[in-house]
Amino acid sequence: MKITAIRKGSQADREGLRPGDELLAINGQPVRDDIDLMFYGAEDMVYLTVRREGHVFEAACEGYEDLGIEPEPMQIMNCGNHCLFCFVDQNPPGMRKALYFKDEDYRLSFLHGAYVTLTTLRETDIARIIEQRLSPLYVSVHATEPDVRRKILGIKRDDRLMEKIDRLLEGGIHIHCQIVVCPGINDGVVLGKSIRDLESRYPGILSLAVVTVGLTDHREGLIPLRAVDARHARETIELVDSLREEKKGRGSTRIYTDNSYSDECGFVYCADEWYCRAGMDIPEAGYYDDFPQIENGVGMIRDFLDASKRLETAAGKLKYTGKVTIVTGVSMEPYIELFAERLRNLTDGLDVRVKAVANRFYGESVTVSGLLTGRDIINALRDIEPDEMVLLPPNCLNTEGLFLDDLSPEDMSRELGVIVRQGEYDPAATFFEEVL
Repeated sequence: MKITAIRKGSQADREGLRPGDELLAINGQPVRDDIDLMFYGAEDMVYLTVRREGHVFEAACEGYEDLGIEPEPMQIMNCGNHCLFCFVDQNPPGMRKALYFKDEDYRLSFLHGAYVTLTTLRETDIARIIEQRLSPLYVSVHATEPDVRRKILGIKRDDRLMEKIDRLLEGGIHIHCQIVVCPGINDGVVLGKSIRDLESRYPGILSLAVVTVGLTDHREGLIPLRAVDARHARETIELVDSLREEKKGRGSTRIYTDNSYSDECGFVYCADEWYCRAGMDIPEAGYYDDFPQIENGVGMIRDFLDASKRLETAAGKLKYTGKVTIVTGVSMEPYIELFAERLRNLTDGLDVRVKAVANRFYGESVTVSGLLTGRDIINALRDIEPDEMVLLPPNCLNTEGLFLDDLSPEDMSRELGVIVRQGEYDPAATFFEEVL
């Protein structure tokens, strides 16, 4: 593993390590990536085997302390599946190269909560996951019936997923799962069987998210798939709810993240999009237990609605005054409008309007704010007035501050002639400098 930087004054700096050195081993264990660096570095004493220009030497550092080593970025493992609904395959041409890369890396699952299928997981990978306690992992199941799973993933063999899951569970690894539902393929009876198979492995499998398939307008040459309509959404919600009640009737116990306990854990949760498609109310917070899959769009709307109630107890000065336009996706519009109305009633310092932006880039069936492009937002705001400020959703920009089409808020600001800012996930904190 090549060292790209050494923090000044750190242990590695005091031991004479330099950028460009290769870290071969820690305490005799080969070092492949950041995880090895963290795992094998957690000892009382850490002996580093380093190579510099062909010369190998050792350096000794105290463990349980930041060594000061910044390693080169991990080489991400790529995906060899051909999933029927793969969003990467539904990207239009001309986007940045990174958006066409399909990852399938259990390390990203552990580090960042990325979902993986485990189709390429080897015995050595399983052994490493168990040894280094890479838990929890996030696994895309889609179906426990092998033939259906093969069809959805576009693979020719049975990848023996449930055997791999059982091996990991026996090794003490916890798992969160998801099923992306494709109407007519893995719904109905198949979905019911998958839920029961996974729930039988609770509490090793901590939770299961049932997610709607996302289809764009760019599916030329791909296998046709049905979108989720209102009737299918209602039927799926009813099925999931019935299986939740079955589980609760068995008195299962859930260890929450705050170490409290509950024997009323639901285990399986419908993503917010199901309720939006069905035209049904979002469940109350109790439905989501400790919100184990909120970053997968499960309970995000409920969390927003409950957090927006904190406006009444917010303290401090307004961050913004005057006219503010809140940008959102189509599916969130009614909930953002409720928030805006509450904000209007709370203060006279703001003139707030909500602008739901239709997704022209991917197609209007894509309604979430996180997939809005800068150009679609700009075109939807052509009527904006010079004294207005635009407030963007918190999830429509990447870590580099770019939209999916590589535009930035600064580009938007120059073209529209107004101030453009990114909102926070906490709606009260977005508008007030201090929040109780």
